[in-house]
Amino acid sequence: MTERRLRRALVAVTMFAAVLVVAMVAIVFYWQAYLLGPSDEAFTRGPYLVRVGDSSAELHWRQDSSAPVELIAWAPGAGPSMAVDGRFTALRPGTRYSWTASIDGVARAAGSFRTAPATLAEPITLVAIGDYGSGDDHEWAVARVAAAQDPSLTVTTGDNSYLNAAGPLLDRNIFRPLAPLLQRAPLVVGLGDHDTFPPGPKALLDAFDLQAERHVAAYGPLQIIVLGVDGDATGVAEFAAKALAEPGFTRRLAVVHRPLQPGDPLLDVLRGRVDAVLSGHLHRYERRVVDGMLTFTVGTSGMGPGDLDFTQRTAGAAVSLLDYGLLRIDLRADGTTYTFIDERGRVLDRLAVP
Repeated sequence: MTERRLRRALVAVTMFAAVLVVAMVAIVFYWQAYLLGPSDEAFTRGPYLVRVGDSSAELHWRQDSSAPVELIAWAPGAGPSMAVDGRFTALRPGTRYSWTASIDGVARAAGSFRTAPATLAEPITLVAIGDYGSGDDHEWAVARVAAAQDPSLTVTTGDNSYLNAAGPLLDRNIFRPLAPLLQRAPLVVGLGDHDTFPPGPKALLDAFDLQAERHVAAYGPLQIIVLGVDGDATGVAEFAAKALAEPGFTRRLAVVHRPLQPGDPLLDVLRGRVDAVLSGHLHRYERRVVDGMLTFTVGTSGMGPGDLDFTQRTAGAAVSLLDYGLLRIDLRADGTTYTFIDERGRVLDRLAVP
């Protein structure tokens, strides 16, 4: 009799334990399937900054739904600012703003930006990347390091997307790897060879609201003159001269994809009027002085050197490196510092110019 009771008790305990296990599995499944984690991504691209001025900022995005997006920006001591069609206005110059993008009352994206200061009494930090649009681990690593510099702008020296800049490639090659960077610094886009391969750069230009490969970006006292793929192309020198005639800038940078060479006529236009020329194309980092003009080649931000027979050190380069990385530029009233930082965050070159 006692043995029978023990067997019944053991069966009851076993069944109770089995019920508990089944219940726990059901609870975990329900929790994982219905209670844990956010809903699907609200945006298929962005939001990302396309421009920031002294009193305005503009973001673009893509979404599958037609649900309205509420964009709010705020800064310490300032009331909230509401964007209209992605554009903030009446902002304070030289001020760090945080922003959120909400759908149905829930923040689905966030970031920050700094409006342009009036003078270099407030320093400006920007980063330059080039030949980056591979979508590989090196590009993602460089983008993380670039975002950690907290730049106000990001300048690209071309080859933003490999093998070309067809629309379906842009999310893989640009918008996903650079997402943290694009949430806090607009991209000043220079085009490279690969960006102009068929079907051409239209999708890339449209994404960043640009009308042409040659354009000028202004950020407070800084002017960036973007000249396209080749410095000796028809109309480039004239475009640069016209941009340089615009008043009100104390610092200027020029961007041209292919590095300038001794004797290039464009050097006569830029020399003494531009702080430095930024280029890519060669998958190296190089610092050179070409006919008296300080130049940097930053072709190291995603694509590797490839066949070293085609990635030779340039004669006369003061520094030439094959390491993946970016160029950080710090503009101050008393000078400029150029720092090459690799994908691990190590400083490999630094030049201070008074």
